[in-house]
Amino acid sequence: MASKTYDFIIVGGGTAGCLLAHRLAHAPARPSVLLVEAGGNPTGEELQAPFYRYMAPALRPDLDYAYETVPQKQLNNRVIPYSRGKGLGGTSVLNFQVYLYGSDEDYNRWAELVGDETWNWEHTKRSFQQIEDYEFEGSKAYSHLAKPDARIHGKGGTVKVRLPPVLERGIEPVIEAVAKTSGDKINLDFNSGDPIGIGIFPSSTSKDGRTTSASAHLVDAPSNLEIWTNAVVHKLLFNGTRVVGIETADGRNAHTSKEVVICNGAIDSPRLLLLNGIGPAKELEALNIKVVTDLPGVGKHLLDHVMTFISVETDAAQNDRWAFQSNEKMITEARALWQKDRSGNFALHNGVLWGGFLKLPGHEQFPEYQALDRDLQEFLSKTTVPSYEFVGSALLWPPDTVLPEDSSYITAIAFLMNPVSEGSITLRSSDPNEKPLIDMAYLTHPHDWRVMREAIRETSKKLFETPEVKKHVKRQIFGPASLSDTDIDHFIREAATTVWHANGSVKMGKADDPMACVDSSLRVRGVEGLRVADVSVCPLTMNNHTQPTAYLVGQKAADTLFGEYNLGTTKSKV
Repeated sequence: MASKTYDFIIVGGGTAGCLLAHRLAHAPARPSVLLVEAGGNPTGEELQAPFYRYMAPALRPDLDYAYETVPQKQLNNRVIPYSRGKGLGGTSVLNFQVYLYGSDEDYNRWAELVGDETWNWEHTKRSFQQIEDYEFEGSKAYSHLAKPDARIHGKGGTVKVRLPPVLERGIEPVIEAVAKTSGDKINLDFNSGDPIGIGIFPSSTSKDGRTTSASAHLVDAPSNLEIWTNAVVHKLLFNGTRVVGIETADGRNAHTSKEVVICNGAIDSPRLLLLNGIGPAKELEALNIKVVTDLPGVGKHLLDHVMTFISVETDAAQNDRWAFQSNEKMITEARALWQKDRSGNFALHNGVLWGGFLKLPGHEQFPEYQALDRDLQEFLSKTTVPSYEFVGSALLWPPDTVLPEDSSYITAIAFLMNPVSEGSITLRSSDPNEKPLIDMAYLTHPHDWRVMREAIRETSKKLFETPEVKKHVKRQIFGPASLSDTDIDHFIREAATTVWHANGSVKMGKADDPMACVDSSLRVRGVEGLRVADVSVCPLTMNNHTQPTAYLVGQKAADTLFGEYNLGTTKSKV
């Protein structure tokens, strides 16, 4: 088959890749763009309705790479399932749709670590404004709990973002009670740069349901954007140390007159680099892979948030969740309403995600904190940097639990923020069909373990010991036997798991950082014509859920390429 030449080739049609393809293809200069995606073009009601928010990986295993970690030594050597979206839109098709930027200090630290002020909060918040199309009407009925600032948010971008128009019964009184009892502030806008407080999280959704990067960016694609689906890229084509094209597993190849941009995510971007001789020379030589450039940081510095579920059974007076979820007749009726006009219980249930980002009491006195490097201590002590996150409205856990008719439930999640433990992505062999070795090294750093323990304790106390909640609680379904250190530690070993926020495995950094893989313009060191643009480049883990960060990196890549190749002015909407 004859090879075609494109101005730009984007490998990976995920969250960042779809946005980047859209931006480049709509540039005034009209460059030719090829987007290559290993999966297909996902569709289905179970991907759209808010009711299915948390269930997409279970309902659509065909859209999940279903990776697994190696046994995690701190977690009783458990192998942790690791979902990753397969198909146009990538993990934006499967995720929980949380749309949180993080702390302003996350981006200021990013800029400091990479030596480039364009990654600081003042610059990145403008990028976020370009990306989003924020619907401000949703929260008017509960403006005492959420009131997004229109001066901060974007209107007219490609990614639909909103707060739910209606709250499920039982959520409002719990938020109010937790805030009153704990003294934590209600955060009216988590994306202001200050995420501290409790409240309602915005979601990447619209009245029609889930927004994916594909639905936001690939509908009515222009003629200068070509999309290959079900096309797995195994090879980068080189002329010396310049990348000049790609080859797929089924033998198709394409060339570029400008650049290849890899947007495969924190697992598969380093994997593709390693398979093509870009990475630690000793590792590559041991697998008989020809070394193109010795880049020791590829696949290292792998970071992730960690979480645990905590579920309690309540009386039915607290909320309607179990009454609806256990009633097939109600589900059938709700499905019909959703299909008719996007209304009803499919739009209501699981439509709200509420929680908070908070600091741990006495954090700076922990011995594990005091043992950290001084600059990291300084970062963690900043007023807008949380220690942990909690969510108060997750699914029943374990999911196969059956409750009595007169009961319901509340499920909380406690999250570790700012992980210090570093894992790795390595190859098993030179066979591109073999899945990589994923070692997340969860909680191997003492500070991570201590923060996780305290996050579980604080989440349990904050939510389930609040009188407004406690009066409804019948029993604990899933959680530690007590809030002692010993019982919480046992629970962590048995129950802690991933948040699917892997990042950092192709780390961005300064020229004098030996473990940096890309510069602040996303160019891969040691080669020409190749960039990486996804969350694998993050030099630190944001205090957020990483979907907006992926969009941000895609947007920044577009801005950079527009400038370097005189493509015109980047726009958020065309």
